[in-house]
Amino acid sequence: MEDLSNHSNDLSKIVDVKCIRKGYKEYDYEEFITYNFIIHNKSDKDIRAIKGLISFTNLFGDEINSLGFVYDEPIKSGKKNNYNATTDYNQYIDRDRDLKNKDLKDLKVIWKPEKIIFSDGSSIG
Repeated sequence: MEDLSNHSNDLSKIVDVKCIRKGYKEYDYEEFITYNFIIHNKSDKDIRAIKGLISFTNLFGDEINSLGFVYDEPIKSGKKNNYNATTDYNQYIDRDRDLKNKDLKDLKVIWKPEKIIFSDGSSIG
């Protein structure tokens, strides 16, 4: 069984989040940036919820925008879940505009986990 005590960088060894698609849509006069994430539970325990930060940087590592990330659906041990999310888009905010206009291939997506709650009630973070 893995050691879950040192959690700073080790949380990403337990659960990994990758952005596999980023888009844009308008709906009822509102604008949104859309995301498709794959969440991978790499631990030997079922996960109940995760919390962290997703940071989007340019290829040089300069941050463009970051999003608070909460996922509270069960993820079985060793399995991957698909998660679709949206954020409001404001054309007058530089970071929103920069994120919308960059292709995913021109971004680095960095997952910074903060807390993991397991199905057995234990948690780390």
